[in-house]
Amino acid sequence: MSIALVTGASSGIGEAFARLLSRRGYHLLLVARREDRLRHLARELETAGGSAEVLPTDLTSEEGIDSLCRAINNRRIDLLVNNAGFGLYGPVMETSISREQEMIRLLVNTPVRLNRAVLPQMTRRRSGGIILVGSTSSFLPTPYMTAYGAAKAFILRYGEALHAELKGTGVTVTTLCPGSTNSEFATRAGFRQTRQMSAAQVASLGFSAWYRGRPVVVTGTINRWITGLPRILPRSWTARLVARVFRDRT
Repeated sequence: MSIALVTGASSGIGEAFARLLSRRGYHLLLVARREDRLRHLARELETAGGSAEVLPTDLTSEEGIDSLCRAINNRRIDLLVNNAGFGLYGPVMETSISREQEMIRLLVNTPVRLNRAVLPQMTRRRSGGIILVGSTSSFLPTPYMTAYGAAKAFILRYGEALHAELKGTGVTVTTLCPGSTNSEFATRAGFRQTRQMSAAQVASLGFSAWYRGRPVVVTGTINRWITGLPRILPRSWTARLVARVFRDRT
């Protein structure tokens, strides 16, 4: 049985990935801070005929990342879904410095560390894969979500480079870039979303793209148009346009 590790599995896109992968016969390793939600999800998956283990972990801390890497050491991982994340909304000077550092650690350090933990075994077997959950913000400067967009831009470039680097090894890396998604993300970040796609749709598109070996997938026609703006507009115009859209979204 193939094994998939999903971070941020307690809600939203991570939970949707867990449900999809369980239906496809994967044994799930479910990672998030909220143990009660993970256990509830694991019971649901097992009732439906799947199998899952719960690994409650706070990945906003180096200690949490270290703990998870130790927990999966010497365990076979066939698919890693790096999904855990949260956003900060507001002018830079009005957001919490400590919360910003936690977000950057979660969005950047955690996937890099987990990738390094599983890639050696995948390349030895010449099979396996990684799905990195980026964002449409990966393509744009994002005033009022400044550090979030910058962190997701790192994930996009890192994922594209890793996909090319691993060509021919049997290991596929896909970066999934959703736009507004029906999840807890916006509520927790403190802003309003529009044109929401369901988390299940996002997960399905991401898995299909990975299965077909695509390096990047942007979900939704409108989102693909939006992410193309930097190719047709001056960079300063793009930043001002996003600033107008994101301002006063509380």
